[in-house]
Amino acid sequence: MTVVEADEGWRERLGEEWGPVVATHIHLSDGFSLVALDGDEPAGLISIAWRKLPPPLPPTVEAFIDIIEVPPDYRRRGVARRLVALAAARARAQGAYQLRAWSSADKREAIPFWRALGFALCPATTYPGGTAVEGCFVALVL
Repeated sequence: MTVVEADEGWRERLGEEWGPVVATHIHLSDGFSLVALDGDEPAGLISIAWRKLPPPLPPTVEAFIDIIEVPPDYRRRGVARRLVALAAARARAQGAYQLRAWSSADKREAIPFWRALGFALCPATTYPGGTAVEGCFVALVL
């Protein structure tokens, strides 16, 4: 398994193969995105957006995982774990304070995954489009 930096070509390909939602969450100029490959086949994606934390904090940037996606055939093979580790290392090297994500409660396998990686869990409700969605913010201090 190799990992490459995503570019516009990957945005287009993954949008066609995995759907437009994936393509809209790939960050290039305002973050970075990594694609795991099994030969020429995409086996996973993680996309990070740089975000400034608000005052009263001193100037602080976090790396927010906007999307992490692994097709069913590649799950439980360490793809997501490797992508998170690589993203954390890169974010740390670029001075980010933390790596953070949101996981909705309906993704039953996600919360134990984040916990196993050492992320702190903060149960929360978000309201996209005015509808309540239960889940957890997860964060790892870098």
